[in-house]
Amino acid sequence: MKIKILKYVLVGLALLFSFLAWQSVDRAINIAESSVWGVPIFLFSALFILVYLSIALIRRMMILQLMLLAIFLFNFIFAFSFSNIVTMTIAYLLSIWSMTKIKNDLHLNVKINLWKSIRTGSALMLLAFSLMITSQYYTEIKNMSSARIIPHFNIGEMTGGLTSKLLSAMNSDFKNLDQDGMTIDQFILQIQKNQSQDADTRDDINTQVDQMIEAAGQNLTIAQKRAMREDALNKMNSASMGMKDAQNQMIVQEGRKKFSEMAGVSLVGDEKVSTVLSNIINHKINQYLGSGLADSQQSSPLIFIMAIGLFLTVLPIGSLLNTLWIIIIEFIIWILIKSETIVIAKIPVEMEIIEQD
Repeated sequence: MKIKILKYVLVGLALLFSFLAWQSVDRAINIAESSVWGVPIFLFSALFILVYLSIALIRRMMILQLMLLAIFLFNFIFAFSFSNIVTMTIAYLLSIWSMTKIKNDLHLNVKINLWKSIRTGSALMLLAFSLMITSQYYTEIKNMSSARIIPHFNIGEMTGGLTSKLLSAMNSDFKNLDQDGMTIDQFILQIQKNQSQDADTRDDINTQVDQMIEAAGQNLTIAQKRAMREDALNKMNSASMGMKDAQNQMIVQEGRKKFSEMAGVSLVGDEKVSTVLSNIINHKINQYLGSGLADSQQSSPLIFIMAIGLFLTVLPIGSLLNTLWIIIIEFIIWILIKSETIVIAKIPVEMEIIEQD
């Protein structure tokens, strides 16, 4: 009686987790706040464990076939298209082939070896689900605009001090850019400061003032000349500072305008340099990869490239996790045996062998 209840529980949980798994993929694609693939990885891990346990413990092939069919059909709730139907057919046949290989290996073993039996058909099962995940992804993104399809990169969060290191390699004055929280306006002024010749200009002014005083005030005392010099310098410095402030304001406005054009957003000046650089990179990606994709009904190579990239990511991750899944399955089977929920029986078998003598 326990084993019958266990079989129903396994099938029910497999169907539940399959729905949740496909839903998590849909949320990861369509909802920006939930675009973290950790939840789908957890749900698909639970689903694979339940499927493998069902194959190992349920004898009737018809029940297993219907269970696998229902698992793949749940995908149509979130992504329905002709290409998805074709992919589902291929994935279902691969899963049946995988299940058959696992079942046959279990029956041929003299001693139960779940590790060997599951690994015999796990590659086909992984391929089946990888195809379905990729097909769902492709079906859902093919009608999206380029702004939603193309990934956005945040240099400030992803690379930390990479921005300051990159800029300090070009100019040592930018060495503490990230630590000081330099804004785009400060960055523009820093560039202007490095390009200006303030020291040389100041020396020229001092020389000219001294020459004018010497020429106009030959009968003045040293104290009078010093006072005249300080007064002249103060007036010239005040005028120079006023001109410099106006010049800096014009430089900042012009520089901010050019950075706004490169970033594709309107800048107010208090944005961090790393954030602006991120916007520039994302804007360039949209320009080069997204041209002709937004609001277009024609297929773009970018969609196929991203779908293939996802497939080539999901399949290796599944292969790495497969070992962990088998270990968990063996542990669950051990618990079921210890609790006497299932029993390992030994029966005599007949085998065909080739006589060698």
